[in-house]
Amino acid sequence: MKVCFPISEDLGIDSIIYGHFASAPFFLIVDTESRETTTVANNDPDNPLYGCNPFAALKTYEIDGIVAAGMGDNALKAMNLCGSRVYEAQSENLIDNMEMFKREELPESIVQNSAAAGRCSGDDEGGESCGTGSCDHSHEH
Repeated sequence: MKVCFPISEDLGIDSIIYGHFASAPFFLIVDTESRETTTVANNDPDNPLYGCNPFAALKTYEIDGIVAAGMGDNALKAMNLCGSRVYEAQSENLIDNMEMFKREELPESIVQNSAAAGRCSGDDEGGESCGTGSCDHSHEH
């Protein structure tokens, strides 16, 4: 099976999972049987200067699942509509998550409706801003 992981630095299967799917600098697609990897830059190959675009970056790859530490509702809905099932990473270690995926131990991500529930308000009472989907690789999540 082929599984996609968001990463910030390509260290093959020793890579660390990046904290947020949509703004990850790269995606690592791993064949869980052979452990062969393919690194994909998170941009539209036809317009690489326009910033992050996970949908355009991954559209030509056959992926059996995505394992991510964080993914917004809109991205999750879009990936599900594209036929990709998304699973919640249980650690930052790619190899551990790959093994859990193979054993079917990772929970599948579900839409949380975070913005509608007020969990993404960006207010002064500890709310966290969702951002605008920009491609800022200067921070870790």
